[in-house]
Amino acid sequence: MRIKNFVLFCLFLISGIVAFSQVRPNHIFDNNMVLQRDQPVRIWGWSAPSEKIKIEFGGQVKFSNANKQGEWFIYLDPMKASATPRNMKVSGKNNLVQFANVLVGDVWILGGQSNMELDLSALFHGDAEVLSANFPNIRLMTIPSSADHLPKQDFERINEYDSWLDRYDKKGSWFTCSPASVATFSGLGYIFGRRLHMASQIPIGLIDVSLGGTTVEAWLSPTTLLSMPENISLLKQWNDKEATYDPVEDLKKKIINWEKRTAEQIKKGEETAPKPTEPSVRPSLERNFPGSSYTGMVAVIGGLTVKGIVFHQGYNNALGDARPKLYAANFKALISDWRNIFNNKQLPFGIIEFSAGGEPQTLENYELRMLDPSPYIREGQFNAYKNLNNVGYVCAYDQQVNWYHPQKKVEAGERMARWALTTQYGFNLGWEPAMLQGLEKLNDKIIVTFSKEVKSSDDRPMEGFSIAGHDRHFYPAKAEYVQMQNEKGEKVNDKRRIVVSNDLVINPIELRYAWARNPLGNLVNEAERIIPVPLFKTDSWDYPEAPYLPSEYELYRQKQKTIQKQAIELARIRIIQEAEKLIKDNKK
Repeated sequence: MRIKNFVLFCLFLISGIVAFSQVRPNHIFDNNMVLQRDQPVRIWGWSAPSEKIKIEFGGQVKFSNANKQGEWFIYLDPMKASATPRNMKVSGKNNLVQFANVLVGDVWILGGQSNMELDLSALFHGDAEVLSANFPNIRLMTIPSSADHLPKQDFERINEYDSWLDRYDKKGSWFTCSPASVATFSGLGYIFGRRLHMASQIPIGLIDVSLGGTTVEAWLSPTTLLSMPENISLLKQWNDKEATYDPVEDLKKKIINWEKRTAEQIKKGEETAPKPTEPSVRPSLERNFPGSSYTGMVAVIGGLTVKGIVFHQGYNNALGDARPKLYAANFKALISDWRNIFNNKQLPFGIIEFSAGGEPQTLENYELRMLDPSPYIREGQFNAYKNLNNVGYVCAYDQQVNWYHPQKKVEAGERMARWALTTQYGFNLGWEPAMLQGLEKLNDKIIVTFSKEVKSSDDRPMEGFSIAGHDRHFYPAKAEYVQMQNEKGEKVNDKRRIVVSNDLVINPIELRYAWARNPLGNLVNEAERIIPVPLFKTDSWDYPEAPYLPSEYELYRQKQKTIQKQAIELARIRIIQEAEKLIKDNKK
């Protein structure tokens, strides 16, 4: 498909019509659900054309007529939170649908990729959390995975097979929170929701719409993608993949690659994989075809009345084909997109930054680990937080595990809950991180001013700062408080100001902090020592955007490898320089 065909395809997708002879609400409405408090609640579904629909709930009786396509919606008047289980009746001319055990409280959407999707039972302390999850007023819903571009108005209630974990998961139905139902639910989402419930005592509904291995572009609407000039090349790349897809040739390539890999494994005495028998999924049905996850998992519940959104994603945009500038634009657009589909342009939106994972940064590999798109992806997320209203931000870079699915997620969920409890529930918990406020260059030092007092999380020397001169070589730097005099004339630390330096950098001009995929960095708020200081950089030396054409991409990869080798050499030279300086200083 070319871009013109993509437009027609999206219009067809949006205008898909399903005929029903009996009244049927959207599957997001079910037994055990939570309806949003304090707002008009939209209920919708399908029936025979022009059929009269009646809804009864909590003493309200509402009527509406379906349109000529059999589509209908009704708004319930705003309701106070209630943990009293009640029934909802939806009736038409020929049938009655009844939902039992319905509560009124707050409904939160959980979006992103596998780090949001990861089971509660897989987290550190997850076993204890599962054991303790007896919360009948927390309700759980997981939307079935979908990247299907066929017109869809609803999702199915299914027992979905998970090939990664070789198991079946019940999706598309609401469940009362219990040790049995929560074990395979989003661990991060549950930690967030259970803290809200424990503090507020309000029923909480959690809807997981995350899907592993997805880029931010998969979660944008087709309309938004087409409206942004930045995405023209990306859309063309995917449309060209679809146009040239040949299942026979695809399978041949898979077999050739399998034969090469198998020969190497046999030489090493390793176990081999079965020979491929099926071609790859065609591009238009892949989960990362632009707009596919939005269409398959978000749009099907579009219009639902909710309290807010929590989003955790970034890994698949920080791979070899990373484009951080494009990511920043699309991530900001995603927030607007999701707010629009849930009919609230100021909907609370909580960002949990791209998590840490992979080889940890050390003083030995410092330069190499800085050459990674991950911190630039985090920067795009953080800039969205700074530039938009009613958005929360949580650092996750300090919850480090040498895996791209870090199991240390309890802390991130609790941090996100602090934002929500303070901004949405009237409590007073510190959640806002200290941010870079000012910069002063003083000879061979750089003085950094923060918006709040800061300290190291472990009372050890502050680490994670790096400075560079005009050669753009970032050296790990020493960081200490600026000394000042108090009213008594005594020297004290100014905990909002830090002086950063490295004796090997004579004229530093730029500074970065926590700049790696799995970075060094131990700076936190002085008042709330569980809130890390977000990464930042003062320079405008951007990460190179990956090209789209295969021939250009291969050259790009080779150039990146060359730069990485140079970084390894720079680290080697720096370590020698540091040793020589240490010897020289000791002789004095």
